[in-house]
Amino acid sequence: MMRLLIYCPQVTPRIKYIFNFIFREVLLCDFELISIAADFTASDQPKFSYAEKPLGDELFFCCSSLLAQHKMQELTHQFAQFGDQRVPFAVDQGALPFDVFAASFYFLSRYEEYLPFSADEHGRFPAESSLLHQLGLLDTPVIDNWAMILKNMLLQKYPRLTFGKRKFQFIPTIDVDRAYHFKSSGLVKNTARIFRAAANLNAEKIFDIIKTGLGQHDPFDTYHYLSAKHAEYGLKPIFFFLLAKHGHQEFDQNINREEEIFKNLIIDVAKEAQVGLHPSYASSTETKKINEELVFLQALTQRKIDSSRQHFLKIHLPHTYLQLLKVGINHDYSMGYASQLGFRAGTCTSFFWYDLQLEKQTQLKVYPFAVMDVTLQQYLKLDPAAAIQKIGELISNVKLVDGLFCSLWHNESLSETGRWKGWKKVYEEMLAMA
Repeated sequence: MMRLLIYCPQVTPRIKYIFNFIFREVLLCDFELISIAADFTASDQPKFSYAEKPLGDELFFCCSSLLAQHKMQELTHQFAQFGDQRVPFAVDQGALPFDVFAASFYFLSRYEEYLPFSADEHGRFPAESSLLHQLGLLDTPVIDNWAMILKNMLLQKYPRLTFGKRKFQFIPTIDVDRAYHFKSSGLVKNTARIFRAAANLNAEKIFDIIKTGLGQHDPFDTYHYLSAKHAEYGLKPIFFFLLAKHGHQEFDQNINREEEIFKNLIIDVAKEAQVGLHPSYASSTETKKINEELVFLQALTQRKIDSSRQHFLKIHLPHTYLQLLKVGINHDYSMGYASQLGFRAGTCTSFFWYDLQLEKQTQLKVYPFAVMDVTLQQYLKLDPAAAIQKIGELISNVKLVDGLFCSLWHNESLSETGRWKGWKKVYEEMLAMA
């Protein structure tokens, strides 16, 4: 069988990782890395070299120093113009004006998040500090796009080289930060809410509290609606439940996880959808909490849970991911920003996390999401019509490379109450487009 041969004078863990990702995960192309020049030259297989200097007249991609290194350090970026893109890791020779493999590794490994940065109010790496955002490339899965360009270059020279065909995928995910608005709050708390709503002349809220108290619909109880919509399109959603016990007073606001109404909800959702953990806000500093929350969820659902998404998207590399691996979480859905749309790691393809401190690929698989309801409404201040347009652009960008489109929504943003009036249509349009 025809296999792509790639000459690298030095085959490092970083080179193995990024070549595996681009060729096996994105392009579905088998390849072999070789470091013996004579063997490479003698082969009649499709081939190219990745080195500082060309090897004969074969297709040549000039390498920078990043993938040969075994440490993290502040980098001084040299930029090149590539079509309408300004890209890092410029080189002065080769088939491309930049080291596409170093640039891809830099974004995929989240190299910049290991270096010193000014965190936002939740201790997170800000989207605005990312190189992708600064270059105006955040809303594009640039690594996947670059991979397609590599594919076309190789096919032009080697028309018989074979590549697999991916299929566009869509995974809708729902974060359950507050399972219900009023249903489980009790008489005293809801009475206090009525007085506050009356003081603010909020008749709608008073009406919703009374309706819920009379056994009618709770505004945040959108689970049957979601089930019907996902079934309509044959989708397999994932629900992430926040199960904080004595969590952060301001940011861990779900109802008491011991309440039967909440436990029954989780059991019911787990019957027809995948369920994952939403590690509490406090768990990022109190490391025992993730394991304790995971044990509770597994006991309740009577199944192994190995997927999670960090509450408030609080990722601290490598600490957070090492913590997830320690408790048995092998699938993470936190890779995205709160304040901006797009592709935090430069890709719309799931990937194994590369631990830059240990210089090795881990078994934690990361699923990047492209859009979150709160980003659209709260951070970007978009109205529903503008939000639908933005989502459509993102979906189109992912479909161009047959990638994975992952969305992040909340049960409460489908309530059609308060600031979320008109946003149910946004979700429905997204499902239809994707």
